[in-house]
Amino acid sequence: MAALLALIFLFVLPTSVISQVQVQVDLARFRSHEQAVVEVQMYYSGSSLTSIPTPDGQWRSSVDVLILFQQDSQIVQYDHFILHSPSTVEPAQDFVDVRRFAMPEGAYHVQMEVFDLHKTGDTLSLNRDVTIGGDQKDLAFALSDPVLLAKAYASKETNALTRNGYYMEPIPHRYYPHTAELLYFYQEVYAQVPSEMMDTYQYAYYLEGIQGDGKPRRIQQAITKTRKARPLDPILMQMDIRKLPSGNYRLVTEVRDKDLNLINTSAISFQRSNPNLEVVENDLKVTGAPGMLDSFLVDMPIEELNYSLRAVAARILEKDVTILNATIQNPRAEAKRQLLFSYFIQENANRPDKAYAAFMASAREVDAKFRSGFGYGFETDRGYAWMKYGQPNDIVQVEDEPHAPPYEIWIYDEFPFTGQRNVKFLFYNPNLAPGDFQLLHSTARNERQNPRWEIELYEKAGATEIQGTNIQDATGVRDQYYRNAKRYFNDF
Repeated sequence: MAALLALIFLFVLPTSVISQVQVQVDLARFRSHEQAVVEVQMYYSGSSLTSIPTPDGQWRSSVDVLILFQQDSQIVQYDHFILHSPSTVEPAQDFVDVRRFAMPEGAYHVQMEVFDLHKTGDTLSLNRDVTIGGDQKDLAFALSDPVLLAKAYASKETNALTRNGYYMEPIPHRYYPHTAELLYFYQEVYAQVPSEMMDTYQYAYYLEGIQGDGKPRRIQQAITKTRKARPLDPILMQMDIRKLPSGNYRLVTEVRDKDLNLINTSAISFQRSNPNLEVVENDLKVTGAPGMLDSFLVDMPIEELNYSLRAVAARILEKDVTILNATIQNPRAEAKRQLLFSYFIQENANRPDKAYAAFMASAREVDAKFRSGFGYGFETDRGYAWMKYGQPNDIVQVEDEPHAPPYEIWIYDEFPFTGQRNVKFLFYNPNLAPGDFQLLHSTARNERQNPRWEIELYEKAGATEIQGTNIQDATGVRDQYYRNAKRYFNDF
């Protein structure tokens, strides 16, 4: 089976400032004259770049791009170029670019850096590992990675977006909005057997719906075409998706012999937003498609979208945090709706609106409970922990200990996030500001673990109260009847 490349959608923070540059990048592997070719598809968010006026009264943005392919710390291929967006009447327009690299087979580390030429300090960096070739050598037919497209048509032009006689514009984020009526995709099939052994083959494609358990289920009969076997067979297809409900899907392609025996297959995932589609029960029985509606996001004000995104932060995987930050800063409401829809359709594939409503009801309760004047309540350390791990089984609240600011110890009897038991968090309020509790120490893996937490909690006690004689290596303070934090922490 042809191994697929996962979507690269990464934003990296330069120092402590969130990068404004937003680029969605996808990789696809092809062949050309018996060489492997990696296609780097880049979709630039115009609103994240600085647009400047051109002499003819239009607008244009520019980026400095560096792409490196490394193997064993050695640079094998690279490209460094200045890219200008097309001149447009309105500023901040999105644009697309594609670069191709002929590469020997092997494993590579891909590094990419993008700088906004008109705004110093705005940069993006991403890294990716990719393996090229080697997985289809013994098959009669090899497949390129399929590419989902926003638009496509026959073209005799030669530019970055044309290939084998077609103009093809990659679709950003593998996301088809409600305005999309057709799904275009492109793939290449490479015959690896002598023509006298097999002069034709069967090329088939169909859609699978991704259910709440993550398992795909076929929702339509395969569309099959008889094709002539040749060293390179470029295939451009389109599908009518006007009646495809909102949801997560996979496009599956197959190569079969004349007896319909499976030779090779590939798949690529995408999302569809179609909130205005009326899905009746009979339709669902025919298509098998989950009737997932995202209309709950369509008319939502941008302020509420941002509030919801901030609330989701505690549940987002660490690798996606910078994506979330960039989406919050992105002025485009469509990007915000897309991320929220992507998250809640994973929570409840059949009713993402219900998952959203339940989650936001909890988020508003946490916001009210822990709001401190320094942001939303779910953005405080206590609120973040509550949103991420749920309500603790016990809370010890202490407000009257000498030499210690107010503190709380939260106890979780069961902690399935790490497989631990009896997990504890200690929050304290060193500034004595209303509600300003900070995480000082936790026994949970991947959370702050501070061996000197007791010394920092009883900082007012002074250096003479530190346990032992070595101040630098000390982890505790002398035991006193009014210093109960360690007893509470160990005994509960």
